[in-house]
Amino acid sequence: MSSPSLLDPTAVRRQFARRAQRIARADFLLREVERRMLERLDVVRIEPAFVLDVGCGLGAGAARLQQRYAGAVVLGVDVAQPMALAATRAHGRPAQHSLAQRLRGWFGAGAQTAGANTPLFTCADAARLPLPDGSVDLVWSNLAWHWFADPIAVLAEWERVIRPGGLVAFTSFGVDSLRPLIQAGARLPPLPDLHDVGDQLLAAGFANPVVDAERLTVTWTSPQALLDDLSALGGNALHSRARGLAGRAARSRWLDALERLRGDDGRIALGFELVHGHAWCPSPKRRRDGWSPVQIVPRGAR
Repeated sequence: MSSPSLLDPTAVRRQFARRAQRIARADFLLREVERRMLERLDVVRIEPAFVLDVGCGLGAGAARLQQRYAGAVVLGVDVAQPMALAATRAHGRPAQHSLAQRLRGWFGAGAQTAGANTPLFTCADAARLPLPDGSVDLVWSNLAWHWFADPIAVLAEWERVIRPGGLVAFTSFGVDSLRPLIQAGARLPPLPDLHDVGDQLLAAGFANPVVDAERLTVTWTSPQALLDDLSALGGNALHSRARGLAGRAARSRWLDALERLRGDDGRIALGFELVHGHAWCPSPKRRRDGWSPVQIVPRGAR
């Protein structure tokens, strides 16, 4: 049995609902990671009919995926309703029908999934997706993993919705991210170790997992700019968080601590460990009871 999560899922949803109008401030980091993810897709041979962007935020990543896979249906989901609404306004198409009606059209008898041209967005929990079994060719998730209260449940859900031969591709901040802030007392969400992520992918039923890490260094001209950008990326959603706003004295202490990180070039630098993961859904797919089917082919039938 896994230990209880340190993250409060309700707090995560509320944090990002409040940040829907501010997360664009941190867009430079999200788009840089997105660029690196897309580069990795360049060497992958896949032509998906249905693409799922989990933790889509303001929808820029889903829009890029729609450009790359013009004939695919691209669905972006986010746990915060204001995020999904903002993504729809920025990149989506008007919802002439409910999501349930669209899903019946996509996956019902005689469904045609090509020619969507514009992504669709909706609010959904990453561990409870509004999709049929085996319906997705590519699961994509940019810097959402470390906000999952139960990543094991999320992987199980991704395995449920993906088709045999489908690909999951995701990124997360890793355990070596923002070390100076942690040493100064910052409360960050639990950040994954890349070795654990590989084991979790295998345990969930995925095949040939590849998990690696690279380091990103971002610099700021002032402690206030740094705090504003990190706040736009997300707040303290731990169960153990203080219930109330930090006072001026606490904020002043943080500004002083960040000022001490200023380098010889006059800028404040912080490092992020960027964990990349991808894995394939095997064919045949593992059964819901956890067993893998084995097909016995007579010698003469080969």
